[in-house]
Amino acid sequence: MTTTKPKRLDGKKKLVSLTRQMEKDMRLYCRDRGIDSLRKSAEELKDMTELMFKYLTLMHTSLLAYNPEIVPELADAAFRSATARHEKFFSAYQDSLKNDPPFFERLLHTYYTGAHNDGQN
Repeated sequence: MTTTKPKRLDGKKKLVSLTRQMEKDMRLYCRDRGIDSLRKSAEELKDMTELMFKYLTLMHTSLLAYNPEIVPELADAAFRSATARHEKFFSAYQDSLKNDPPFFERLLHTYYTGAHNDGQN
């Protein structure tokens, strides 16, 4: 009976597994450099993304439910009007986020301000 060894993605033949000591050293390394909470941050970002997606889905469904379809002849004018109203709303929304809680700061700070939030105030 012939068994095949799992192949590495980089083409090398030797497989290396992590020992308990190596895992402990990696955790200590991450903790010492302030990246120990990477999993927590990724899970938090995942939760925030899911929350935003659910909100957008609800908003889009409500929009479709309360607004009839537009006849093709009026579609371009309606789109221009909606774009202008959105830009006005978006500008006001950006202003309102300036003093919002850290949730929005962490999630949207870079997008809205163009600056990177590196933990410094």
